Amino acid sequence: MRLTAQTRVLLQGGGEEVFRKPSFWDKFKGFLGSDVDLRTGEISTAGNALALTEQVQHAFKLAKVTNAVSLVVDKDIVYQDLHDRKDDADLLLQAARRGAARFAQPFEVIRIVFEWEGGGISVLIEAIVRGKYRPGEPAVVLSYGARIDALRPADGEDTDAAKERIGKALGDVNLVPVAKNTLDGLVGKVEGALSRTFAAAQFETDHADVNVRKPSGQEVRDMAGNWQNHHADLRQQPNYAYGWNSRYYDPWGAYYYDPMDTFVSLMVIDAVMHPHHHHWGWGPGYLGSSWSSYGAPVTFWDHHGHVYGTADHYGDFHHHFNDVGHVTQNDFSSASWDDSALSGYDANQSSFDSYASSGGGGGSWDCADGTASTSSDCSSDCSFDCSADCSFDCAASDCSWDCSSDCSSDCGSSDW
Repeated sequence: MRLTAQTRVLLQGGGEEVFRKPSFWDKFKGFLGSDVDLRTGEISTAGNALALTEQVQHAFKLAKVTNAVSLVVDKDIVYQDLHDRKDDADLLLQAARRGAARFAQPFEVIRIVFEWEGGGISVLIEAIVRGKYRPGEPAVVLSYGARIDALRPADGEDTDAAKERIGKALGDVNLVPVAKNTLDGLVGKVEGALSRTFAAAQFETDHADVNVRKPSGQEVRDMAGNWQNHHADLRQQPNYAYGWNSRYYDPWGAYYYDPMDTFVSLMVIDAVMHPHHHHWGWGPGYLGSSWSSYGAPVTFWDHHGHVYGTADHYGDFHHHFNDVGHVTQNDFSSASWDDSALSGYDANQSSFDSYASSGGGGGSWDCADGTASTSSDCSSDCSFDCSADCSFDCAASDCSWDCSSDCSSDCGSSDW
């Protein structure tokens, strides 16, 4: 179960108009005395990139969001918290000022990442500053990815104990609506701070959305193979399966390798559709209708990006999730769990031979379905050159058939 939200900042002036280089034909027409229009319709933030970064950092501090994670200009790391320091927002700012020369160079995107905890949720916030944008488009975008703390397996907790405790937590129908309201409160607080640091800007906000994504077979294998790792670990390389402008963009999944997130998703699906498997004391559909009545409808979708509907209408699509009920009967904390249970799970997906690692991007998405990659960022490269990602993604046998026939299908969306 994931909670996502987004705020987009539309600047009023402050950038520089982008002109293209004149072509031979442009020069020829100019030689003949014709007017040549070299405008691209884009605005560049390169001239004030460092100032924009400082404004975002200052807004976070005003909103009491002070736990910095990283600051990256394209692929150049300016700051990265490798020691889990608390209240290190000023250290990020100092690193940005020391690296001022990099901010003066052309760039595609600056990514500023912070963490926040409170009110029973943990949140990862990604603020991006776009190098170029068109009028009416956001120059700065803040995306939120949150998780409910009570639904995470605890350290040393085995499968049965985690199922029982999570079931009790889900039995409180206020849990999800309260978490949604908490994230909405944080988003509103940060937007209020942004309005002080970006005085002339306009803001568009998508308030908190609660959704559950059915994991792929690969993710279930990763989770079972890494059951002892109950922590969300920062990836060595972020996994941008989708761009910020795609529905349900979730920076948590992009920056964290989190096998237990898969377990929680399976448990929530069972709690809505198959609660009798765990004797949790309520019937199918009870939670979905309760959450909706409390103003927190929960949307179900899958790793292909297909949206099925909200949990209060689970009867319309529950047959797509029947295989989840079979898989969740396993003891994933056992070293000899029954892998054959996955033989009928998500049967249209390819099989995998090994577990992913945090360094390798986690393998969070199955590129055989044509929607994503492993540790490479297909979506950001597609607007320029998809071939570079395909040569990487298609090294695996499960994806080669797709790229060899049509690379574009692996790049369903672009970051910009």
